[in-house]
Amino acid sequence: MCSVPKGLRTLLLIALLAGCTPDAYRRSADLQVNNLLKDRKQETLGYSPQAVAPVTVSPALARPAYQKLPITPIAPPTTAPIEPLGEQTPFGPLGPELFWMAAGPIGAELPELAALRENTLLTPLGPSLPARAFHSLDLFACIRYAVQHSRAYQDPMEDLYLAALSVTLERHLLSPRPFVQENVNLSAVRDDVDFRSAYNAATSVGVRQKLPYGGEVVARTLVDFVRALSDSAADADNARLVLSGSLPLLRGAGMINLEPLINSERQMVYQVRAFEDYRRSFAVDIASRYFQLLTQQQGVINRKLNLRNTQNLTERSRALFQAGKANFLEVQRALQAQLSAEAALINSQAAYARALDDFKQALGMPIDEQLDVVAVALDVNVPRITEDQAVALAYQYRLSLRTASDKIDDARRALDNSKNGLLPTLDLTGSIEIGNQPDYPLFGAHDRTENYGAGLTLDLPVDRVAERNAYRRALINLQRSQRAFVSVKDSITADVRDVLRGIRSAEINVEIQRRGIELAKRRLDNANELLKQGKIGNRDVVDAQNSLLDAQDNYEQARGLLQIRVLEFMRATGTLRVDPQAGAIGRAMDRDAPATQPVNAATPPE
Repeated sequence: MCSVPKGLRTLLLIALLAGCTPDAYRRSADLQVNNLLKDRKQETLGYSPQAVAPVTVSPALARPAYQKLPITPIAPPTTAPIEPLGEQTPFGPLGPELFWMAAGPIGAELPELAALRENTLLTPLGPSLPARAFHSLDLFACIRYAVQHSRAYQDPMEDLYLAALSVTLERHLLSPRPFVQENVNLSAVRDDVDFRSAYNAATSVGVRQKLPYGGEVVARTLVDFVRALSDSAADADNARLVLSGSLPLLRGAGMINLEPLINSERQMVYQVRAFEDYRRSFAVDIASRYFQLLTQQQGVINRKLNLRNTQNLTERSRALFQAGKANFLEVQRALQAQLSAEAALINSQAAYARALDDFKQALGMPIDEQLDVVAVALDVNVPRITEDQAVALAYQYRLSLRTASDKIDDARRALDNSKNGLLPTLDLTGSIEIGNQPDYPLFGAHDRTENYGAGLTLDLPVDRVAERNAYRRALINLQRSQRAFVSVKDSITADVRDVLRGIRSAEINVEIQRRGIELAKRRLDNANELLKQGKIGNRDVVDAQNSLLDAQDNYEQARGLLQIRVLEFMRATGTLRVDPQAGAIGRAMDRDAPATQPVNAATPPE
C-alpha cells in the first residue's frame, strides 16, 4: 500500500480549502436550484418561466453592521400643530333634542306618524341616566383617556416590553452564570458470591462564562461522596477543582458570537421606533375621529333647523290654502318635504350614535357609559413649506425609513455571519484539574494530583450544504432589504406629497366655504326682503335658509378636514412630537401626567 507524500497531502488540503470560497458555494447552490426548478416547473406548468435570483449587492454602507445601537434621528422642537384657545362650548346634551317631543300640528293630523314617534327607539343623544358614569371630553381629554384605557394601545406597549425582555436574557448569557448540579446513584456490583453496594452522591458547583468572541470558560468544583451499604464496599471522598475552556479559531470565532445580543439590542431600538410611530398615528386617529364626530354633531343640528323650517313651511301652506291663495298641491309638497326632513334627522341621529359607539371603542370606554364630545376652539398652525422641503424632512426624521435603512445593515451582518459558517472548524480546548489524593482530607489539594490538558480539533468543510444554503439565503435577504428600503422611501415620498396637496386643497376649500356662507347670507336677506314685498313665496325663503345651513355644514367639514390634514402632515414628515414638552397633544399622550380636568362624574352637571 503506497502512502501519499507529505507535500502532496499539503497541496490537496490547500486545494480543498481554496475551493470552498463563498462564491464557489453560491455557484453550487445556483446550479442545484436552477436544475430543480427547471424540472419542477416543466412538470407542473408544461413550460419553464424564468425565475432567477441575481446577486446585485450595493456597496457597503458607512455605518458598521455590528453597531448595537443604531442612531435614531430626533425631530427638532417645533410649533405645536394644534393648541387649545381656551374657548369651550357650554355643557349640554349630545346633539339636539328631538322635535316631536313638543306638541305640533303634524302629530294631530297624521296619527300614523304620531304612533311611529311614540314607538321609536331613538332617544335624545345626551345623558339620560344619571346613575351611569359620565364623561365630558374635549380633543385632548379624549386622547388622554384613550392613552390610559385603549386596548389597542396596550398591545404595542407589551411588544416593547417583550423586546426589552429579550435583551435582558442575551446580556445575562454573556455574564458569569453560576450553576449547581446534584447527582445521586445507588450501585451494586457482584463480587464472587456477594454484592458490593454503595450510595454515591456527586455535587458540582461552578461558574461558566461565555466569551464575547467565541468559546466558553467553566470553573467548577466536583465532590463525590461514596458510602458503603455492604461490608464488601469502602467509603471514599473525592474533590476536584476544574478549570476548562474552549476557543474557536476559525468557524464561530469573532463578532458572530455577539449576534444574539446585537440583534436583540437593535430589535429593541426598532420596537421603540415602532411604538413612537404608533403613538403618533394613534393621536392622529383619535383626533380624526373627534373632528368627524363634531362634523356629525353639526349635521344633526342642521337637520333639526331644516325640520323646523319645513314645519313652518307646512303651516304657511295650510294658511294660504285655507285663505284660497294656494292650491292643495303646495300643502302636499310641504308635507312631503317635512317627512323627508324628519327622516333625515332620524338617520343622522342614528349615524351619530353609531359613530359615537365606535369612538368609545377606540377610546377603550365601556359602551354603556355616557360620553359628551365637547367642541373646543383650536389654533391650527398650517405649515408653509415646499414639497421638496417636506420630502427632505421626511427622509431625515421618519423613523420607519431609518429602520428600513438599519435593516440593510442587519442583512449585511447576517451575510458576514453566514460566510463564517463556511469556514473549517478549528477549536482550541484546554483544562486544568487539581484534587485530593486517596486517604487525604476531602479538600486537601495536592500538587501531585494536578492534571493539564490541551487539544486542537480541525473539521474540514467537506459537508457544508446547510451552511451553503444559509449563505445563499442571506444574499437574497440582503437584496430584499435593499428593495424594501427603496419601497419605503418611495411610499414616504408619495405620502408626504399627498398630505401636502391635501393641506392646500383643505385651505382652499375652507376659503370657498367661507365665501359660500357669505353668499348664502346675502341670498337669505334678499329673499326675506322680497317676501315682505310679496314678490316671492315662503318656500323660496326656506330654500335660502337651507342653502345657508348647507354652507355652514360644509364649512365645518372643511375646517375639521384641515385640522386633520395638518396632523397627518406632521406624522408623514416625522416631525409630530408627542412628548410632554411638545404642546397639548404631547401632554395628553403622557400616561404618567395627572389629568388636568376630571373626566368621570357620577352625574352630569346641571
